[in-house]
Amino acid sequence: MKKLLFAAFLIAVSVSCFAQVKFKVHIDTSIHKTFTGRLYVYTTTDTARGVPDQVNYKQPLFATQVANWQALQTIVLDDNAEAYSVKPSQMKPGYYKAAAVIDADIDTRGTFNPGNAYSRKDILFYVNEKGETNVHININSLIGQPRFKESDTLKLINLKSDLLSSFHNKDVFLQASVVLPKEYLSNPETRFPVVYVIPGWGGSHLDVMGPNPRKRYGFDKGAPKIFVYLNSETQTRWGLHSFVDSRVNGPWGKALVEELLPYIRKNFRGTESPEKTFVIGQSSGGYPSLWLFTAYPKAFGGGWAVSPDPVDFSSFIGTNIYAKNANIYTDEQGSERGFFLTNGRFESTIREWVKQEMFEVDGGQNQAFEAEFGKLDARTGKPKLLFNRQTGTVDPKVVEEWKMYDMGLWIEKNWKKYKKELSGKIHVFAGADDNFYLNKSVEAFKLKAQKAGADAVIEIIPGANHFNVWTSPGFIERMHKEMDGK
Repeated sequence: MKKLLFAAFLIAVSVSCFAQVKFKVHIDTSIHKTFTGRLYVYTTTDTARGVPDQVNYKQPLFATQVANWQALQTIVLDDNAEAYSVKPSQMKPGYYKAAAVIDADIDTRGTFNPGNAYSRKDILFYVNEKGETNVHININSLIGQPRFKESDTLKLINLKSDLLSSFHNKDVFLQASVVLPKEYLSNPETRFPVVYVIPGWGGSHLDVMGPNPRKRYGFDKGAPKIFVYLNSETQTRWGLHSFVDSRVNGPWGKALVEELLPYIRKNFRGTESPEKTFVIGQSSGGYPSLWLFTAYPKAFGGGWAVSPDPVDFSSFIGTNIYAKNANIYTDEQGSERGFFLTNGRFESTIREWVKQEMFEVDGGQNQAFEAEFGKLDARTGKPKLLFNRQTGTVDPKVVEEWKMYDMGLWIEKNWKKYKKELSGKIHVFAGADDNFYLNKSVEAFKLKAQKAGADAVIEIIPGANHFNVWTSPGFIERMHKEMDGK
């Protein structure tokens, strides 16, 4: 009897070992490069559309670390690989498409960066009723440098920063696109007002090659101005730096003010008047459009922070991180905190959002916050965690280290001291239906600003969400009218 049971056990183990999906990833012989990094395999059941550019976390996703990988070597992803939702052996029978990408650039957030490689065509495959198939994916395309076409009124800036290079012990560059008004060429002696644009998550200086930034920020509105569209990527793995002076990312705000502003004045006839120098930003670019005034109150004549990342940490994407036993994942009743509010309903939870970021290892929004506001953890070499990734429990010691970046606390404490320099310069806006509850943080900031007697414009826009404040009736025209009145 024991022998029969043991034999049955061996058969079961054998079936479980062989009855599974295996992804066999190869590098095409046309790619003469060795890769060390993280290999991702993305799948989708939507075979008509194929694997989307934006990762769909509702579909099976897999990853593994590779070292010194090159052509003629095969990497196999099976149940031993990291899986986001289900293991390969748990994939339901049916047709799928798959694609792969190797992320070998540890100094840039995201996977689709120059020097990485991917499979150009999706692979169609079928998982049979036994849960079996071998999927061969050929990585055959290198990601090249993006093309930037300059013109008389569009210029690319790649300025080495001595401040940041010294901090990181490597060459670090301030990157920006400069959009000149049409009047620039016909008025060779004129200096123009300058607007520095800090884009939100996923945006970069290359966005100006498309039409959306010009429309969103009103490049053609009001008096002629020079627009300097900035790149907020850290050139580290931690995510956006947002031009905030950070103990982890380095002195990005200082580099902007002391290196890039003088460069624009010298080389593009930007105004020499701080009163005619402005900063505007959306989301992760909104926060620094307020913060820069706390560190460099005389550098700009006005700032417009729209749908900013949390400006008051008593409402940090729904959590009061100062509260006793604060938890990022659950509220005071123990219910899961929702994430991404759309039409009155949450698309997901904070816990699920963080899980997605953990699958990508580094460079997610939460780690970007930790690098922006916190300190480096000497044990891990990474930014200190604000909260335990498994439980959501907030670390009060880390909260204490973040306080200097809480704009609500700053304005309560410092408005009287900086009243002369900052009166009339600060503008903060959020939509009443912000998808990430950032309106609640702006509301908390507004109460503290009012209590301090601050001369600042802080408004909640009815009917607007996180993304469309800029298209609210008259908003762009109002902003430019205020700039032109300086």
